[in-house]
Amino acid sequence: MLIRFAAPQDAQAVAAVRVASWRATYRGTVPDSYLTAMDPNESHWRAVAAGETDGAELLVCEEDGRIVGFAAYGAAREPRFGHSGELYATYYLPQAMGKGYGSAMMEAVTANLRRLGHRDMIVWVMEANARGRRFYETILRARMVEGSRQSFVLEGETIWEVAYSLRPLPAMAQAR
Repeated sequence: MLIRFAAPQDAQAVAAVRVASWRATYRGTVPDSYLTAMDPNESHWRAVAAGETDGAELLVCEEDGRIVGFAAYGAAREPRFGHSGELYATYYLPQAMGKGYGSAMMEAVTANLRRLGHRDMIVWVMEANARGRRFYETILRARMVEGSRQSFVLEGETIWEVAYSLRPLPAMAQAR
């Protein structure tokens, strides 16, 4: 397993990981019609990898030379809960889950957030995503942010999410 900064040419693989992960993870939570029609949005991931998105950074996780996961992070988008850093997204191919890649990725993410001057991190998780919530609670020892429950609508369905906080960021590893 290798964790490295993404390059613009990784955008297609990152987009494919996001779509595959959403389809595997959120089936039954997110409308099937949305999952089926998901746009990979390669141009977005190419811009993030190229450093064209307000300081967001993108790491990829490779297994045998193939991108199997990624994490995007940077400054917190919303100051409402007082966090300086945010994990925007982290997704893995279904066959890469449960191998410890998420833990290794979070070491790299927290180290890089510290390098960027952030002292803490917030991450939003779909309330129905029990596996993701368990990861943040058990592996990262993150705490749910009181009063953070909020919703958004996808194709007429209300999706609830909650925020988790890592405060302060743990000094886990060196930046990658």
